[in-house]
Amino acid sequence: MVSHKQYSVFFLICPLFAYAACSCSGQQSTVRGALANAAEALEGRDAVRFFSTLDQRTRFAMISTVNTRREARALIEADYPESEKAQALEALGEAAQVTTGAELFARRCDMSCLNEYADAVGAPASEVVRGDEVEVTTVRGRTLRMHAGTDGEYGIVWSTEASAAERAQAARELVRIRENAAVYRKRKALVDSSH
Repeated sequence: MVSHKQYSVFFLICPLFAYAACSCSGQQSTVRGALANAAEALEGRDAVRFFSTLDQRTRFAMISTVNTRREARALIEADYPESEKAQALEALGEAAQVTTGAELFARRCDMSCLNEYADAVGAPASEVVRGDEVEVTTVRGRTLRMHAGTDGEYGIVWSTEASAAERAQAARELVRIRENAAVYRKRKALVDSSH
C-alpha cells in the first residue's frame, strides 16, 4: 500500500509519467485533462500527437496554411510557365511540402522543442485566468498558457500569433497566385489557338 506521502513524493519526482497515467487522460475539456493528453504524447516524443493538444487557434491556422499552400502549389504546377515554377514553388515554403498541419508542426517542433515541453508538462499546481487564457504552473515549476477553443477543449498555446500571421500571408499570396495562374492559362490558350 502506497501512503499519501509516498505518492506525493513519486508524483513530484515523476510527474510526466505519473500524470500521463491519470484517470482524466483523454479529456481536453479541462486543463488537467489537456495536460494529461500532452504528457502522453510527449512521453513518446510524438510531435504529430502533441499537435492535437495545442491551442485550437494554432492548429486551425496551421491546417489552413497547409491547405492554402497545397492549392497554391497545384496552381503553380498546372499553370505557371516552366521558367517560373521552381522559384514560385520554393517561395511557398515548407507548408507546401507537407499534407497536414500536424506534419508542419512536427517539422517546426523538433526533438529539442519536444524535450522542452516534456520538461514543463505535468499536473497543474496552480491556475490563473488571464484574459481568455489560463496561466498554469505545473508541479515541475514551469508555466504554460492554455486556451479553451470554441469547442470548449483546452490546448497549450504555441506560436498562436505567428501561425495566424502565416495563415493570413498564405491567403493573400493565394489570391495573387490564382490571378497569375488565370493569366498564364489565358496566354497558353491564345498560343494554342494560334497554332
